[in-house]
Amino acid sequence: MRFSVIYEFDCPMGLSVTQFTPTQRHLFDLTEQADGEPSEWCGDLWGGKVKHRKYCALLTRKQFERFLSDTGLFPEDVETLGSLGAPGYGLGFAPAISFRNDDPEAIQSAYVTPLPEVEPKRELTPKRCEQVWQRVRRAIFSVYG
Repeated sequence: MRFSVIYEFDCPMGLSVTQFTPTQRHLFDLTEQADGEPSEWCGDLWGGKVKHRKYCALLTRKQFERFLSDTGLFPEDVETLGSLGAPGYGLGFAPAISFRNDDPEAIQSAYVTPLPEVEPKRELTPKRCEQVWQRVRRAIFSVYG
């Protein structure tokens, strides 16, 4: 299985972004960066100005597990609208599982789309796609939740 990951964080201006950046940084593309910008998302937290980063990657299971270990992220049981432009999916929407961390020093989140590397044995109708997605989602919570 591979994992399409869109990871972002905001932290106070006084902290280094390296403590929230994945150690496997070479696997990720930096897609957003801001330093000292006012943040509507963070409100008045940390004086209203933050450092912001967003990274995207397509990871193997081993790389994904190291990413989770590095960031402390865990899945949250909420429905998402999915990811737009998820790595491995091209332009368009892909189903996604929301991950977060409760670290008080940063707001961290990720949208993760697991990509099974097996061919379906039968035609994937919309109903069957939903069934397969729910099965994959349950497996992710079972392993990483």
